[in-house]
Amino acid sequence: MAKRLVRDILPARMHSALRRMTHTWRLNRVPVMAADVAPLPKAAEISLADMLRGDGTAGGWEKAKASIDEVFEYVPWTHATDPESCRAIYHLIRRLQPRSVLEVGTNRGASTLHAAVAMREYRSAGRLPRLVTVDLFDVNNPATAGAKRYRISTPPGEMLARLDCADMVEFSIARSTDYLNAHEAEFDFILLDHCPTADVAYQDIVLAIKALRPGGQLLIHSYFPSMKPLRRDERVNSDSCLAVHRLRREGARLVALPLGALPWPTRSGESNLTSLALLARE
Repeated sequence: MAKRLVRDILPARMHSALRRMTHTWRLNRVPVMAADVAPLPKAAEISLADMLRGDGTAGGWEKAKASIDEVFEYVPWTHATDPESCRAIYHLIRRLQPRSVLEVGTNRGASTLHAAVAMREYRSAGRLPRLVTVDLFDVNNPATAGAKRYRISTPPGEMLARLDCADMVEFSIARSTDYLNAHEAEFDFILLDHCPTADVAYQDIVLAIKALRPGGQLLIHSYFPSMKPLRRDERVNSDSCLAVHRLRREGARLVALPLGALPWPTRSGESNLTSLALLARE
């Protein structure tokens, strides 16, 4: 309640600065973690334009969006992934076709549905792709405090079943660091889609890299490279940037590649900017 009161009273810029100062202090208290970036692809070998250009299927995205819109209602101010970022996630998954995907931060299931529908397009009877989505709360039980906090009306598991994707998705209830610490070299694509504090983001990035198979992709959300908002009146979450900056100071040859302006038109009045960023090695 106190945090919400401070957030509502302070101007967005002042609130972001105060939050950054507090989270930097917490980050500096975390012991150094050696980050082996070898599993990540080289930055020079990544073409964001190619990854986001679509799969070449006529009407592929339109059909996917129509099916998702039938089951999912985007509710602003719920910490759910914004629609433009969800579309970017769909295109990345559809283009890269990973066999195993990990999402940290299920929330209302926005990015979960987009990733699963993309995987639905290339699954086969002999090789079923796998998506594991992790959250601190049981998002499929609307009676829990977490589900109420996320304003979940229809459980993500139910929406996935209606989209014929339930057989590919596994839900896990765990802290991000606990889950990542227990899995090594297991996933082809990892999406850190939660909003951790900088100290947790630092640990999650190091552990997520370990959980990647060689050449796998690590996508992070809420990355603001200039520590400035991408949209008007947006509150900046600088924690992922703070974590990446500390890792680089410690010698990790880590590079963040912000997706930035996405290569498709948006509905009138909406920004096509995203805070998604791929991590790579120099």
